[in-house]
Amino acid sequence: MLIIDQSAITRFYWQLYYNFLGCITLMRGETCMVFNKKMFVLIIIPGILGVLLSFAMSIFQMNRDTTITAGILLKQLDNVTQIVQHTTKLTSILVMKPCKDILEQLIANGALTPYVRTTGLIENNFQICSSVSGFKKMNVNDVYGTSFHNKNKESRIVSISGTSFVPGKTAIVFLMPIGNDMTAFSIVESRYIYDLMDVLDDENDDSFSLRFTEGPAIISGVNNNDRLYMLKRDFNSAISQARLTVTTPMISLYPYIISNVLYILPLSIILSFILYFLWQHWMSRKMSLAEEIKKGMSSGEFSVHYQPVCDTTTKACLGVEALMRWQREDGKNISPVVFIRAAEEENLIIPLTKHLFELIIQDVQSWKVKKPFHLGINIAAEHLAHPDFVGDVLHIKNAISDKFNIVLEITERNLVEDTNLALQKINELRIHGCEFAVDDFGTGYCSLGLLQKLSVDYLKIDKSFIDTLTTAEDETPVLDIIIKLSNRLNLITIAEGVSTPHQQNILFIIT
Repeated sequence: MLIIDQSAITRFYWQLYYNFLGCITLMRGETCMVFNKKMFVLIIIPGILGVLLSFAMSIFQMNRDTTITAGILLKQLDNVTQIVQHTTKLTSILVMKPCKDILEQLIANGALTPYVRTTGLIENNFQICSSVSGFKKMNVNDVYGTSFHNKNKESRIVSISGTSFVPGKTAIVFLMPIGNDMTAFSIVESRYIYDLMDVLDDENDDSFSLRFTEGPAIISGVNNNDRLYMLKRDFNSAISQARLTVTTPMISLYPYIISNVLYILPLSIILSFILYFLWQHWMSRKMSLAEEIKKGMSSGEFSVHYQPVCDTTTKACLGVEALMRWQREDGKNISPVVFIRAAEEENLIIPLTKHLFELIIQDVQSWKVKKPFHLGINIAAEHLAHPDFVGDVLHIKNAISDKFNIVLEITERNLVEDTNLALQKINELRIHGCEFAVDDFGTGYCSLGLLQKLSVDYLKIDKSFIDTLTTAEDETPVLDIIIKLSNRLNLITIAEGVSTPHQQNILFIIT
């Protein structure tokens, strides 16, 4: 049993009202419009999926019903065929006797067999004996409007437009060759087929076309060329030698769609509620994380870890890379991947970077280092593009000892996004003694021409390339190329994530 909180439903629709109409009337701005688009997607997607699912189900159901209808019609036709073929076979047995001797039997066969109107014998395209016309010899063409001559001498079923006795009414003729140009035949009135078609086409307003090996088609149902037809399928029967074409108009699909929509619509509404509340929950968590970042900065939850940068030759520590870490008051550590991404999405990355600068200033005041001591700091793309970027960097540079050599680390992606802006600010800060490094090289899209144009000082190899150094036999073609490229450009190469003596030794050999 599903119980829906009525107050929740009320809040849901009020939320829709305020967010769809409120933005227009109160002019809340771009943030509101983005929120509305997301809300609109959450509401409209289940509806669209519901309509598409209803349409697909309707086509499937109509196709299924058409198959069932065709099966019923062909099964009945096969039943008629088997009965009439049995009667025709009984007639063929009487071929050696004179018509006057077998006429009574033919009349009995025709009268007592369901569906059969006439049965008799044909010789050389002349009807020589019939349960209706007796032993009067008649030309088949004159009586039936066509010839029943069969070169292949095979049993067959044909349709005719009518006979001289019953003109204008389609009939079905069952022919069974006997030999010596003799053929036994039986005729079935098509009204039995028409009656069954009329009953079956009431369901979907179908149009039926039944065609045998020869002769005109037996057509039932509305046949209007102006109608838009949705489905047309052919069915065949080996027993009756018939091909049935069932054509269903587009209008027949509507009842299926209405029925399915009434069934699926409540499910779509429920899905909309589920998506809405999940989205609200996600947004609340997202907003709460942004608030926690602000709170963490004000309450001193963030700290800086310093990763050593060592010379592969002397193994001396030449500097450090500043890495921000976050441990909340409850002792839980938040991954940098999580809080940095959240800061970028919530426009907090610049305040967070400025907070990093202040933490570094506090930490390094008491450090005893030799000039120039490498101090690597990661820079975000948003901060690089901000007008205050140069001023923020000069603030930290002026606040710490001149023994520190500030190296600003920028990823390839940040460089590619706005090359001219990056080049302008890099050149301005280089005048003040700052250096630059391309971070995570090999994982982005930086071209060699751009790399040379920017005149950076360091090339940092991404940790993923260092992790491949596990055994002495390892081949490192990509790593070799990056190091050679760095040497050709007169750049200092920094390998990230060196964690084992083996990796250190391999890098010493390569460089």
